[in-house]
Amino acid sequence: MYAIPPRLEVAPEPQLTGVSCPDCGGSLSVEPEGKRADLVFKCRVGHTYSVTELLVAKEERLHARLWTAYTAMMELEALLHDLAAREANEDGRQRYAQRGEVARRQAGRLRRLIEDDTPLTLPAEGDAT
Repeated sequence: MYAIPPRLEVAPEPQLTGVSCPDCGGSLSVEPEGKRADLVFKCRVGHTYSVTELLVAKEERLHARLWTAYTAMMELEALLHDLAAREANEDGRQRYAQRGEVARRQAGRLRRLIEDDTPLTLPAEGDAT
């Protein structure tokens, strides 16, 4: 007589999220079912995040990148200002100065955006969603 093996339940395939891993930049996947508190995001390398950990990591990295962009714009403005001061040709001096002014205004807008940013407040992990 042959024994009938028990029915094996196959876990559903993880779904790609379209979101990159904050640590390595790889694609994150998530189990297709589950409440927010139970979701675990994983990348192919093995980095794992809860919802809260992922949101905090993404916001921290975005904030750092915005400050990097702001610094780059301020450096560009300083370089253009210096080049304008050294330029003997009036047309060249005006072009450097105008572009420097654009960079200064853009940097100002970016700084206001950074300073006005309010971190996301999440319900506690155990709260209903």
